[in-house]
Amino acid sequence: MTRQSLEAVAFDETGRSFQLEVRPASALSLAVSPSTAPLPPLGTVFSRLVVTWHETPAVLGRCKLTASRGGPPVLVFTEELPDVRGLFSEGRAKNQLSMLNELGLVLSQRKSVKGAFRSYVADVIYDLTVYRKALDEFDRTFSNETREVVETAQAALLARVSPDFFRSMDGIVERLGELVRHFTPEEHELHGYYFRQQLWTFLMGAEFMRRTNLKPRGYPGDAVMMEMLYDDAYEGSTLFNKLLHRHPVKHAAAQAVRNRRVLVPALAHERLAKSTRATFRVLSVACGPARELEQLFRDAKDAARLDVTLLDQDEEALSTAARTVRHLESSKNVRLNAHTVNTSVRMLLREREATAKLGRFDFIYSMGMFDYLTPPVARAVLARLYELLEPGGALLVGNYHVDNASRFYMAYWLDWQLYYRSEEEMNELAAALPGAKTSLQLDDTRCQMFLTAEKPPNA
Repeated sequence: MTRQSLEAVAFDETGRSFQLEVRPASALSLAVSPSTAPLPPLGTVFSRLVVTWHETPAVLGRCKLTASRGGPPVLVFTEELPDVRGLFSEGRAKNQLSMLNELGLVLSQRKSVKGAFRSYVADVIYDLTVYRKALDEFDRTFSNETREVVETAQAALLARVSPDFFRSMDGIVERLGELVRHFTPEEHELHGYYFRQQLWTFLMGAEFMRRTNLKPRGYPGDAVMMEMLYDDAYEGSTLFNKLLHRHPVKHAAAQAVRNRRVLVPALAHERLAKSTRATFRVLSVACGPARELEQLFRDAKDAARLDVTLLDQDEEALSTAARTVRHLESSKNVRLNAHTVNTSVRMLLREREATAKLGRFDFIYSMGMFDYLTPPVARAVLARLYELLEPGGALLVGNYHVDNASRFYMAYWLDWQLYYRSEEEMNELAAALPGAKTSLQLDDTRCQMFLTAEKPPNA
């Protein structure tokens, strides 16, 4: 959780200490206010700064007290560039200059890249460059046109060129799989890094690829990425960028995301139809934007019976989910019994009191979280969620299959790493659930697998 301000102690060149309160002023500087005695004069140099985050000290190097534009004084670091945002979110301030020490090692790794892969990357760059140059010419012809003219012309051009471009990209992705399918994990890491470095300017132009690679919320698959997949539309400032954005959001794994938005509510309704409870409680774990609620709340009868809890560790994701709820309430003219909970599954594992506060549920689902959990953590989370079921309730969790057709596309182009599982591995996760009746099913793309664990009625 990000802290707004932190306590700190600054030591000047004579060894005197100053109690401070610091908060982010920018990515590289700290705004300062005194905790006790007044601040020393502007221009004072401190030999070190010790910042306390949840009772854990983080020691930073030399810094100087300087004026800011219309705000409090700031500390600017003179020998290193600490990651200020990391300090306030994680209690760690990695020196961003340290990457310079690693450049030699990174550059030397290029020698280990296989010749066939180098040739493949060169061909990809050539093909994309040809497409981009041709499409940029069209963009230049639109520069003085009205918005309506541009949108109409772009739509016509996209309809004409997209089939050829997508076929070309399909071939590029297929060739990638042929080359890397039998790589070791170390070889995947090396060649994936090389690939992304070579294609970085292309990746940064496509909205979806840019976000998966930069991970602005610190993890892949955030709510914004999920909404891009759900929308399945052209996005971008140029024709080429629109096409390169659209291809991955149309690929098999992306379609699996759209499929589960329908599949999960359908399974929930099967359980709802069999239940005799007046109120049917549902828990969505790692809920993201919660777009599946559009299919879950079909009418006033559903709104009257369903009580939905949306759980996520990302506050921004919960804000998006809350907007989904408000939109549904407005469009259907009905009040929905749906509320958000800001916590993580790891917190649920550590604190049984947090679990108890959630209560019991008739149906629990997690569509994508298990893709990021190691086997031991996945087993523990599954067991804890199973405990939250009412007798006769059902737990549904999704996980991408080892044969996901988009697997290498995601890993190399999108830097999106998952824990893929086979049917045997998925069943093994549920093997220790007491009395559970389990079943597996694949979505229509056969990219994603769903495990259902039903609790006995007399449990």
